[in-house]
Amino acid sequence: MPPLVARAVAWLRENFSADFAPLIAFWVLDLAFGIKPAIAGAIVVIIIDSAWRLLRRKPFTPAYLLSSALTIVLGGIDLYSDSPFMLKYEAVVLNVVTGLLFLIGARGPRPILWELAEQRKGAIFPDRPDVMRFFQYLTLAWASYFFLKAGFYWFIGQIMPLAQAMAVRSVVGTASLALMAFVSIAGGHTLFRLCHRWHLLPPIQENDPA
Repeated sequence: MPPLVARAVAWLRENFSADFAPLIAFWVLDLAFGIKPAIAGAIVVIIIDSAWRLLRRKPFTPAYLLSSALTIVLGGIDLYSDSPFMLKYEAVVLNVVTGLLFLIGARGPRPILWELAEQRKGAIFPDRPDVMRFFQYLTLAWASYFFLKAGFYWFIGQIMPLAQAMAVRSVVGTASLALMAFVSIAGGHTLFRLCHRWHLLPPIQENDPA
């Protein structure tokens, strides 16, 4: 694996949940080596990671199962399709499905980004209404990002040749993802304080945990 790709994989594994390892492997390998190595590599990641989870008795979360299924389905369509349809609209479908994942993940006992943040940092956030609401907002912001990116990818797919559209997708997708990750990770505390200042979160009560 080229050093640049290896560093990218290491950064993604550090900053994003292992639940998305198959999908991350598919993206990175597809970008570096093409669709067939990406499918093979992602399946190898799924097998190794699943075996590791079984040995360590780690749970198979819904996000991990969806990520694995999405990787295999998208890879299989690309592998067996004779038309360039999925090459042109693969990224649109992928971003819509990922957006739906985050939209669904905003509900439930804990928003998906709360779980991702605790897994990445090993920190425990106080179980308070304001923290819950903040992570709901953040998760919905990520869902909106993926939906907007899907719309943009569909638009350029209509007005540009395939090669040009894929080049634009690569640049815009990488830059926008890096910006979203930086704002969410590095600016999380600042965003939390701003949401309190703008009265977007429930006020902290005296009996709330610190």
